[in-house]
Amino acid sequence: MRIRQLATWSVLALLTVACLAPSLAAQAKTPQQFYQEYVAAFAKAKTIDDILPFMAAENRKQAEATPKDERDKMFEMIKMFGHTDIKIVKEEKGANGSTVLSVEGVDSDKQKSTGTITIVKEGAAWKIGKESWTTKS
Repeated sequence: MRIRQLATWSVLALLTVACLAPSLAAQAKTPQQFYQEYVAAFAKAKTIDDILPFMAAENRKQAEATPKDERDKMFEMIKMFGHTDIKIVKEEKGANGSTVLSVEGVDSDKQKSTGTITIVKEGAAWKIGKESWTTKS
């Protein structure tokens, strides 16, 4: 009788895991999906506080340590010089489990730009580690 109960519980546990696994896998975002969410959030953001959840801990800590009035001015400049029409061209594995995305976009002067975005894993979540852009004349 005890073996039968153990077998029943084992089968139920396996079925539960089998049913939940696809759901959990579907929730796990790729670095590219995360970056696309960030780009959409950045486009809608009114203050840097709107994008803090996307930032790596070190960057977030630095932003939060900046006095609010300076932070607001800094964010306005970042938005002003931001990029649009961003497309991911390439994805590579970086150091320490990070992912490096090569991207293309259009800068504020309507010039084609290329960028390198480092996406880092913090816990179970992706975060923006470093972002750099170049526009060639």
